[in-house]
Formats: sequence, structure tokens, C-alpha cells
Amino acid sequence: MLNTCFALASMASSAPLGRRDGRWGVRRRTRSTAAGEVIALSLCAASPHPVVLGAALTFGGLANALGQPAANALIAAHLSPKRFGIGFGIKQSGIPLATLLGGLAVPTVALTIGWRAAFVIAAALALITIPLIPSDAAAPHPRQEGPVPRMAIRPLWVLAGGLMFVVIASSSIGSFGTVGGVSVGLSEGTAGYLVAIGGLAGLVIRVGAGAYADHRRFDSLLAVSALVVVGALGWTAMAVGNPAAYCVGLVVANAFGWGWPGLQQLSMARRFPVSTAAASGVAQTGVALGLLLSPLLIAPIATTAGWSWAWGVVTAAAAIGAVIVWWAAHHIGDPARA
Repeated sequence: MLNTCFALASMASSAPLGRRDGRWGVRRRTRSTAAGEVIALSLCAASPHPVVLGAALTFGGLANALGQPAANALIAAHLSPKRFGIGFGIKQSGIPLATLLGGLAVPTVALTIGWRAAFVIAAALALITIPLIPSDAAAPHPRQEGPVPRMAIRPLWVLAGGLMFVVIASSSIGSFGTVGGVSVGLSEGTAGYLVAIGGLAGLVIRVGAGAYADHRRFDSLLAVSALVVVGALGWTAMAVGNPAAYCVGLVVANAFGWGWPGLQQLSMARRFPVSTAAASGVAQTGVALGLLLSPLLIAPIATTAGWSWAWGVVTAAAAIGAVIVWWAAHHIGDPARA
């Protein structure tokens, strides 16, 4: 329930805040994001009541909505276009890496010196990043951020809808991969390790796909669709209900089904060279909505119809999302640029 606060705030504010990069400047937005996360994490650490914790997560969702588009614009301004792929791949690898570190923080920090200390440490790390953010004046490839071209607005929102379906599927692994594994006979430890292995493989795919995109010109949105299709094969294997098939499917779905974000961000930078932040904000709306809906849809299906049906629905969501992203790739800007 508390995570819903974060997702709702991020979903509602991503597009409006993404349009304001041109007014506020990339550095100011990025530093404001880091400061906002410091405040949100500090509130979590000091929270005396779940209501305060919910408010902190809402504030964190707003900071996330502010920072994602700004970070994309920052990368586009400070990296050569020939290095966009590796840049966005590394940037998007921060998410699974943070998830991994968050998991490690439970036994190493939360269970030893307390869960509040874990938030304090996270806030301190966020604080350290603020002076490290480069200035707009130092950007070797400065961009004048503006609004999304009118003709691209409709297909861009369609893309956001496609990403919603994709994220409904992709985020299911982190939320339910372990408990689903237990339902087919795996131990919690084994299922947890498989989720971690798949996450690490997805990190490699994010960086590797970005590096490849810098050397081989292809439509990165079409590549997003292709990776999701491969991930759908993994979710199909998980729906079989066999322990061996589940193990293979879990790793494949996690690695490929969550290996696409860097390529998606790359497509925004290449397709919208003067409105990267605004376009990223629209796309991020779909991502946030998918994160919000995924547990709300999958959990009731799993508890009423069983995990095979739940993974079948996840497979269908991935397939629908892949088709919509494929359509968007042919209707947003010039595919040769992405």
C-alpha cells in the first residue's frame, strides 16, 4: 500500500514535470531531485507513523518524476551521441543495482543496527551526489530543451501505454518471483537466488545492448519490443508449473523482460533531440502506471486462480506491450535515428 504512494506520485507528475526542463535547467532539476530524495529518505528514517512514511514515499515519487527526465537530458548534454547507448545503459543499470544493494542492506544493516539506519545511510549517499552533478555550462553538447512536437504527442502517449503493459509484466518478477517459485516446489532461498541471477543478467543486457547500439545502428524501440518477446517466453515457461521450467523461465524473463529500459531511454534521446526530458516524462508515466498496477492485478489472480494463470496473464501483458511498442516505433519520428 505504501509503495502505491510512490507510484501514484510518480505517474501523476512525470509528464508535467518533464515539460519544465527548459525553464529550470538540467542541473537545477537534477540537484533538486537528489535533495528531494535526501529529504524523503530522512523522513523515512525518522517516521513515527505509517502516514508519515506514506508522505515520505509520495515525496520520493515526485522527486523520481522530476529526476528521470532530467537525468536523460543530462546524459544527452554531456555525452557524444555516439556514446548514448552505453550512457543510458549504465544509467538504467543503477535501478537493479540499487535493488540488489537494498536487498543486501536488510541482513547487513536493518537486522544488525536497525532499519532506520539503512535509510540514514541511503540519505547520506544521496547527499554526496549533489556536488558531483556537472553544470549546464560545462556540457560539451548543450541542448535547448523544449516541448514535444505536436505530431509526435499521440504516438508518444501510445508508447507510454505499451510501456505500462510491459512493466506490468517486468515488475512481476521482483514482486512475485520468489513466492511463485515456492508454489512449484522451490525453496525460498533457491527462488531468491534465481531472481538475483536474473537481475544481474538483466544488468549485463542493459549495458551490453547500449554498447552494441553505439556500434550498430538499429531502431532501439524495435529492440525493446524484441527483448520483451524473449521475456514473454520466460513467463510462458513459468506458467507451466514445472520446477525446472520455472527456474529457466524466471532467469530468462528477468534478464530479457527487464533488459530494455536503457534502449527505451536511448530512443527518446535520439528521436527527440530538443525535447528529451519532455518525451521521457511522457514515457515514464506509462512505466509508473505499470509499477502501480502490476501487484494490484497479479496478486488477486494468483490467490484465486493460481500461479499458472497469473503467469499466463503476465505473458499476455508482455505480448500486448511488445506489439504496442512495435507500433510506436514505426510512428514516432524517424526510426533510422533511434
